[in-house]
Amino acid sequence: MRLFTIDKNGKMILYKKHDFKELHQEFDLEILLENNPEYFFEDSKILIIGRQVTTNLNTSIDLLGIDSLGNSVVIELKRDKTPRETVAQLLEYASFVEKLDYSQLNDIFQKYSGEESNLEEYHQQYFKSNTEDQVSYNKSTKLIIVAQEISKEVRQTALFLREKGLDIYCASFKYFKTKNEEEIISMEFIVGEEELIREKIGTTSLPKINEIQFMNSLDINGKKVFEKIFNFGKDNSLICKWGSNFCL
Repeated sequence: MRLFTIDKNGKMILYKKHDFKELHQEFDLEILLENNPEYFFEDSKILIIGRQVTTNLNTSIDLLGIDSLGNSVVIELKRDKTPRETVAQLLEYASFVEKLDYSQLNDIFQKYSGEESNLEEYHQQYFKSNTEDQVSYNKSTKLIIVAQEISKEVRQTALFLREKGLDIYCASFKYFKTKNEEEIISMEFIVGEEELIREKIGTTSLPKINEIQFMNSLDINGKKVFEKIFNFGKDNSLICKWGSNFCL
């Protein structure tokens, strides 16, 4: 991928691509992704709850996150090309994370963040979710590899695991610098982009309505029908629940 800027004369000037590992440590990539998860994951917000999380095998997870549904997200970072063992490393982390209950996730979050609020409260604030919405934590786990280059071996293995039902993604980034020393990063999903698009469509919520709004949206005949339905419900002490639709 090449990146250009356009000068005042309409001339395209090529940004020079640099090798990220020559100028930065993996630590720098962690901080960058930790502070900007929404830009790395196709606008899919992820709440980072831990960094360099120690597993039961005394290994360290680069970044651990939670998505809007409460699913855990295990992120492995490579500032260069992914070595062959990257997927095995990620699977080892997943085997640890999938066994964590809410209490353990909350402990990781509070040690990492220093927040007084618990994970559930902070999760509601971060994703601006309704306090009535119930989130089931760690029902499934997403695995994400972010590297300057995804090797053919890792890509092939990740695609195979996706076909077998594992929720795994691979994203590569390119690093550029301008003449003014401004740093630019571009991201591209190599494995799993189609799933992110489906998730974005599938999780789009319908607006909530109430009885007055619903009745105002109906024509005359519709109002007559639903007035009878609602009156029947009230006469028989039936509770009408409203959300994106209603049920008696």
